[in-house]
Amino acid sequence: MFAKLLNKRTTDVRAADLKEQFSHVDYFSDFGKIDVKARKRVARSDDNTQDDLVWLEFKNVQGKFGWLYGKADWIAFERNEDFVLVKRHDLALMAEKLCAVGDRVAVGKDALYKGYQRSGRKDLLSIVKMSDILELYHQLWTKDVDSTQH
Repeated sequence: MFAKLLNKRTTDVRAADLKEQFSHVDYFSDFGKIDVKARKRVARSDDNTQDDLVWLEFKNVQGKFGWLYGKADWIAFERNEDFVLVKRHDLALMAEKLCAVGDRVAVGKDALYKGYQRSGRKDLLSIVKMSDILELYHQLWTKDVDSTQH
C-alpha cells in the first residue's frame, strides 16, 4: 500500500533489500529513505490495531540502537485512512523530551511516556500519542488519493 503511494509521488523508488532493512530503511527514493511502521495494538491482549497510540523503539532486541535512531530520513506511520510521515530526527528529539525511559513499567500497556522492556529481551520501548507526533512537521498521505502537508 505504501509503495503504491510513494510511486505516485516519485518515479525514483527502490525497496530496501534485507540487509538494508536491518538499518531501519524500507524504501529509498528521491524523497528520502523511509521506514514504514504498520498499525499496532497497544497490548498483545488487544483484539484490534488502533491509531491513537504509537510504539517507539529506542533500543532493539539486541540492545542496539532502535529504529528511532536508524538511517531513515522519514518514518511513515500507517493509520486506517492514511500514513503520517515525520522526519525521524525530529521524532527522536521529541521522544527524548517526552519519554522518561528510565522510569520503567512492567506491562506494555502502561508504557505511555515510560520505558518498557520485554521479558528476556534487551529492547527499550515507549508509547506516545499520535497527537504528539502530529505536533511535528508532518505530511499526510491518504490511502485513497493525495497528500496534504502540515
